[in-house]
Amino acid sequence: MTAPIQFQSPIILTLRLDKATHKLLTDLRSKYFPPHRNFLTAHVTLFHAIPAHRLNELDDQLNSICSSRTGWDVFFGEPEKMGNRGVYLIVRERPSSTVERIHQQLLTDLKRGIKGDKDKLTNQDLQTMRKPHVTILNKASNEEQVDTCLKEVKEFFDGLKTDGRKEGQHKGRAVGFELWEYLGGPWKSIKQYSFKGEDIDSPEKQES
Repeated sequence: MTAPIQFQSPIILTLRLDKATHKLLTDLRSKYFPPHRNFLTAHVTLFHAIPAHRLNELDDQLNSICSSRTGWDVFFGEPEKMGNRGVYLIVRERPSSTVERIHQQLLTDLKRGIKGDKDKLTNQDLQTMRKPHVTILNKASNEEQVDTCLKEVKEFFDGLKTDGRKEGQHKGRAVGFELWEYLGGPWKSIKQYSFKGEDIDSPEKQES
């Protein structure tokens, strides 16, 4: 599939997770995220607003990465507070810091391609990536909701404990990338990419 080339809205880049992991995290998000604000399924965002006209350039970069590397194991557990209005799950990896290294590679290439103001990235996207994560709750109306979510999500992962482990966790797989068009709330899928040896097992679309 060739990436479409004409978009007006910013382009979002996310890490694709295996279908079972994506469903588990989406179910948690759907349970706790305020329904009137929850336009999306669970996601790990790498870039939030790449200029739309740079899509073909980005497509080349992602195809190059996917042709040269396999997927890797990811682990979710240990929910943390996101200020006093949210809860998120940090992405643990094996090998560690793989997402951060890929993000830095992409960021270096995207910065090299800046020829004028229209090509520039936002301040958020220019930052070094720290703590890739999946948001389970955001914009809670009060801190009690945050505390309840934190407690219940922790109990959920505690229920996944196996012998010899102090904490429960879910093991999944990073299988590729996905590009999205930002639609002012919902996102529309543009294209999916798979690392070598990984199935193109599609997650639910963000606009649904």
